[in-house]
Amino acid sequence: MTLMRLATRLLVAVFAVAAALVAGNAMRDARSGAATESPPPMGNGLAAVTASPRVDTCDALARVKPSIPPPLEVVDLGNGTTRVTSSEAGYSITVPSSWTVKPGLWEQPLFGQSRITSYDPASAPTPDPERWMMPPEVGIVLDLQVWSNADGAALDEYAKRVSIGPDHLRVVPGTSATVGGQPAYRFTILEEHRFQPQDRPLVVTRQTRVVWLVQSPRRDRIIVANAAPAESPLLAAVERAISGLTITAPMAARYAVTRSREDVLRQWLYDKDGRGIPGRRAEAKLMTYAESSAALHPGGGLLRLDHDPDDLYWVVAVSGPDLPLGRRGPLLRSPATSTPTPTAWMLFTTSATGDNIAGTGARYSTQGTWPSDFDALPDRCR
Repeated sequence: MTLMRLATRLLVAVFAVAAALVAGNAMRDARSGAATESPPPMGNGLAAVTASPRVDTCDALARVKPSIPPPLEVVDLGNGTTRVTSSEAGYSITVPSSWTVKPGLWEQPLFGQSRITSYDPASAPTPDPERWMMPPEVGIVLDLQVWSNADGAALDEYAKRVSIGPDHLRVVPGTSATVGGQPAYRFTILEEHRFQPQDRPLVVTRQTRVVWLVQSPRRDRIIVANAAPAESPLLAAVERAISGLTITAPMAARYAVTRSREDVLRQWLYDKDGRGIPGRRAEAKLMTYAESSAALHPGGGLLRLDHDPDDLYWVVAVSGPDLPLGRRGPLLRSPATSTPTPTAWMLFTTSATGDNIAGTGARYSTQGTWPSDFDALPDRCR
């Protein structure tokens, strides 16, 4: 019994020494200044560079396994027609194989968009700057896009909001229809381009644009198809293509947050040497592309969705000295000094999931100290 008690006491002593060593190592690690190797997390932002940071809890969003819909699919069916399918928008349309298909208004792909022309844009005549509009004999252009309908407006009422291009003159009411099994509304837009030559009378060119609004299975989105000029004899071919439009549930995407709040704010709060910028305040909130667009355009902005509305963006507010000037900055000059009026605060968006170029805008102000609506905005990263 004495030997057993002695052995037990020896084991207890060994465990005690081991525990002390572990605790000592932990304390030394804590005192080693590991926090100085990387900046501390900044939570929602810093009221000033000396404010105490809050812990960022976006870890779950950073671990999301991305799931991105495939790009626009263009398949020659071998019977003189081509099928164009957008999984992210939820539509499929069949057009003549001789027509040209692009994944957006420009060369870069844009969310759910397709530009279909009855001619090859590379060999088409350049529009006369006096007319700007392509003559009907050249052919016709059909654009398919996805637009936001956050408040669920009826299609005929929504049509009153639609404006496509700078030559928009007025909307002509149309009629309700059904396209691809979904409610739809067909109407027209009258367009007019005016050009004043220096040595001749005013040149006025007019055309008609036909627009179809088709309800997406996502109630907050509308598929918008528009064709111009309607004076083209190929309008009948476009009408047939629209009548055969197939509507499906759009494929949802999932995105991982790859740019942290700290990464976004650091460039505004610290100089290149890592010193805090006196008087600077910066905060950022995580929102979807659709939410950030609404935040940057509180009075109503572009309804067309050029990027996935569910992608994630940082909405960043910055105030303090030495901020960039807005686009109109050089025009905001004091007559007495002829110097730009400094920016008091700015509000802008930047991608949280990658370096895509589909921003949602920016606001600059020379008045006040902070955007009054920022604090009430939602934040998906708390």
